[in-house]
Amino acid sequence: MPYPRIGIFALLLATHCAIADLSAVTADGRKVVLRDNGTWAFIQPGNRDDAPSVATLTLKNKVNLAGGCRLGLTLQNDLSAQIRSLVLRFTAYKGDQLAFETVSRGYSNVKPTNSQYQQVSFRGIGCDEIRSVSVSAARNCHVGDLTKYSATAKRCLGLIEVAPSSLLPIAKTAGR
Repeated sequence: MPYPRIGIFALLLATHCAIADLSAVTADGRKVVLRDNGTWAFIQPGNRDDAPSVATLTLKNKVNLAGGCRLGLTLQNDLSAQIRSLVLRFTAYKGDQLAFETVSRGYSNVKPTNSQYQQVSFRGIGCDEIRSVSVSAARNCHVGDLTKYSATAKRCLGLIEVAPSSLLPIAKTAGR
């Protein structure tokens, strides 16, 4: 009887038509949408609520130097645009409110999904003497539509998130 075969064929056809778009993550962490028509596309930040829209700054290590302290930091670009340049200011606090030294470090040419490692050194203070580090942004950022003519320190700082660290308290602040 041909009727059971027609029923199975109809069921398979209906199942194929009901397949919806799927989301996936690549080996390097980028999100993609796999469409039911056989095409795919990267999910850009801002297109989905769960897509990252910041670059994340992570304290990777701290090293005591003769007469100072060096911190190693990685900036992971999860923005949809290349970070052409982003200058950050790092302030080491000796006490709760006593800013000991501020140093600047620039990150440049960090493509989306890539990261860049930089080091900052504070002179005259050991790592064990640093109570905390604050991160602020200079007005110098060139990311997407932000340029040296349109950027403000607040907008530049809004592009980053500072990951909590067990090595040393580090946080983002509005700065000067």
